[in-house]
Amino acid sequence: MQTITRRAALATPLAFAATIPAVAEAQPQETPVLRLFREWQALDDVLDALPRETSEEVLEGMIDDLYALEDRLLATPSQGALDIVAKASVAARFGLSTGTAHDHLMWAEARELLERA
Repeated sequence: MQTITRRAALATPLAFAATIPAVAEAQPQETPVLRLFREWQALDDVLDALPRETSEEVLEGMIDDLYALEDRLLATPSQGALDIVAKASVAARFGLSTGTAHDHLMWAEARELLERA
């Protein structure tokens, strides 16, 4: 039988605490929602970068594609909290469609979380 000394008992929480940052920094699994989110983000970035002289027909086609991607993403079951953040971010376009004055901090935080994923 092993005797637990006071020193060993005090060291155990410290050893456990040292592993927490490694677990917290672990990258989440790429879920179907996050894969669709990355596609949505890429298409949204392309739309944002289009020159002003882009034809209405091209623009409408790309917007239709973006909305179809949004529908697929929102219909895909979430597998964790980050999926919910991704869905909320897409649904509100990172706060562009919420209309409140102080939501921007939450949406900036959501964007940062998703960029790290």
